[in-house]
Amino acid sequence: MKKFFCFFLSCIYVAVTAQSVGELKGTVGNATIPLEKAGISLLRTSFSAIADSAGTFEIKNIPAGKYQLLISYVGYENFQQQIEIKAGRATEVIAEIIPLNARLKEIVVTGTMKEVKKIESITPVEVYAQKYFQRNTSSNLFDALKNINGFFSDIDNGVSNTTDVQINGLEGNYTMVLIDGVPAMNGLAGLYALNALPLSIIDKIEVLKGASSTLYGSDAIAGIINIKTKSPAQAPRFSSNVCLNSMLGVNADFSAAFKMKKASSFIAVSGESANYRWDINGDNFTDVPLTNRVNFFNKWSFVRRENRVANIYARYLFEDRIGGEMKPVSELRNSRQYYSEAVRTHQWQAGLQYQLPVSEKVLLQLDYSEHRQQANFGLNLFDGIQRNVFSQLTWSKKIDSVNELLMGACYRLNNYVDNTGLSEDSITGRGKFLHVVGLFIEDELVLSKNHQLLLGARFEYNNQSGPVFTPRVNYKWHSNDESNIIRVGLGTGYRVPNLLNEGFAALNGSRTIVVEEKLNAELALNANAGYTRIQNLSSGILNMEAGVFYTYFFNFINPDYSQDGLIVYQNNKLGAMASGFSMNADFSFHYPLKIGVGFTYTNVFERERNEEGEIEKETPTHVPPFVANFFLSYTFPAPQLSIDWTGNVVSPMLLATVTDDFRPTHSPWFTIQNIQLTKKFNNGIEIYAGLKNFFNFVQKEPILRPFDPFNKNVMVGNPANYRFDTSYGFTSTEGIKGFIGFRYNL
Repeated sequence: MKKFFCFFLSCIYVAVTAQSVGELKGTVGNATIPLEKAGISLLRTSFSAIADSAGTFEIKNIPAGKYQLLISYVGYENFQQQIEIKAGRATEVIAEIIPLNARLKEIVVTGTMKEVKKIESITPVEVYAQKYFQRNTSSNLFDALKNINGFFSDIDNGVSNTTDVQINGLEGNYTMVLIDGVPAMNGLAGLYALNALPLSIIDKIEVLKGASSTLYGSDAIAGIINIKTKSPAQAPRFSSNVCLNSMLGVNADFSAAFKMKKASSFIAVSGESANYRWDINGDNFTDVPLTNRVNFFNKWSFVRRENRVANIYARYLFEDRIGGEMKPVSELRNSRQYYSEAVRTHQWQAGLQYQLPVSEKVLLQLDYSEHRQQANFGLNLFDGIQRNVFSQLTWSKKIDSVNELLMGACYRLNNYVDNTGLSEDSITGRGKFLHVVGLFIEDELVLSKNHQLLLGARFEYNNQSGPVFTPRVNYKWHSNDESNIIRVGLGTGYRVPNLLNEGFAALNGSRTIVVEEKLNAELALNANAGYTRIQNLSSGILNMEAGVFYTYFFNFINPDYSQDGLIVYQNNKLGAMASGFSMNADFSFHYPLKIGVGFTYTNVFERERNEEGEIEKETPTHVPPFVANFFLSYTFPAPQLSIDWTGNVVSPMLLATVTDDFRPTHSPWFTIQNIQLTKKFNNGIEIYAGLKNFFNFVQKEPILRPFDPFNKNVMVGNPANYRFDTSYGFTSTEGIKGFIGFRYNL
């Protein structure tokens, strides 16, 4: 009887236990690449397993409840997911974990206008996904680009915050900015473009450094920034991001995607408002312009036979910004008593990408954009409009096992008029209408398994500079396992000058523009070489890149600020040079830690004759010789809490001073560093908060004589004969700034 009673209790225990526990099973990898010996564990428990040769695993007798599942494998990113074990049932998981070097296999198009894996590209294309920029949450593209190696985001004007992004020491006007392969931000449209472009529409950014006029024509001397917008078919159904900072600025982004039979659409709306006046440095001028901005973007893609491309898109921007003395806006705009720089912008863009229904791969691109701007810069009133038409037809075909051809024809029309005379051909060399016709061809040759060669040439004619021929040649070698890659390039670039995008402060209210002669096109020769090493280590993957570059200008047009109160433009046929080297390394550990560091050194100068007729070197203003950046990211798996530390270090640069200026001729060494905490929840919600510029670096005295902006009292107590000047500024004056935000993806 006693034995029967014990047996009965055991049965009850087993039955109860079976009702309170479950099991977990699943696979790691996929049907073609199972990941044997992958580690599977439930965090904060002793339950674990190892995947077998088929990538399958099983863990039994797990108490019912919710757990954090962690799967790790050497050379792959950690897979983490919340699971629920139900009593008496088996929970199944299929984990397709991502290789740590997967970004090297991303598809890029910027280097050759054709889809190719990044690691296979003959030209060195850098790719930055939206996740990269979320380490340091930014409201616009200008802020986001600050932590890319070789980039320097320069604030050119201490009042209106005119900006540009330098690549390898060359000012922003030498870089072509594309949106989905279309030139969209040149001239007037480029003055505040990067400040106004929201990150919510961006899928990734492809960067190609070095002269690229062979493919993209005028303006592509320093390189290309190609902004790839989100695909309607792959974008989240709904996404939102709202951020508030301690300077009482708010930014909000909302987007949605939906499908209708054979069509998919992506819609994004964003807005920014910053209307509180701050004067931290006490100069009676706003540290940050008061800004109201609205962006709208819509893109449609259509399903066609043989996966042919068919996209249409439209974009609209409205921005109203005003900076100046610490007075109400109603007293500042168009005021003759209080100094201000107020800019009101309307920008439209619409276009299509359509692959023709023929057996060959022929892609047609059409785009129209219009930019209207009304502004006052002190007493200088400005009213301008710029219209751009872009059309391009490309054909690509693999001829045989050795040759793959790309051919294309392009037409660009730029119409620009304003009330300043900057569009008069007799003064600036640039007429109201710029017509550009281009023909280009490239051949990619597979010389052997490890050697590739690219030969390309472009013939372009425009009514401002006449015919221009821009060839290029690129070579790539890689080891059998593709862990070592060497790339060498030699190319040419040219640019038709446009005073609205020359250096900084072209519309500055404190200086007068002087054009001493008709400005000719700039022509440059660029050579670069780079080495990439991908090293698998026991603790993770190390990716290293190093490169050298050299650019020679046969004609160089650089604004001269050496004469007080003037900005002087003239041709310099003695030329200019920009050379340097860069290194970048990032390490992805098998545990959730990522570290990256990079630096770029540049030597930029132009050759000029002094009063004695001797040739000497002149260093341009606002170009730092050394810029470094870094990031450190760590994720605490169980609470899904990540910490990101980002920053840069900038060396002294020559600034635009005046005669007998009491301020230093060079900026100091400075660093802007940021820290951010992000908490992820399992329902797609993220909450983040942090500090920008937590060392509180603030530029000193960016404005000369801010108390007399109209120079009414220059004869009183002013022995050095100083005049009001805003061109000394090189970075923000807003200091440390806190922020908190909310993200949601469905």
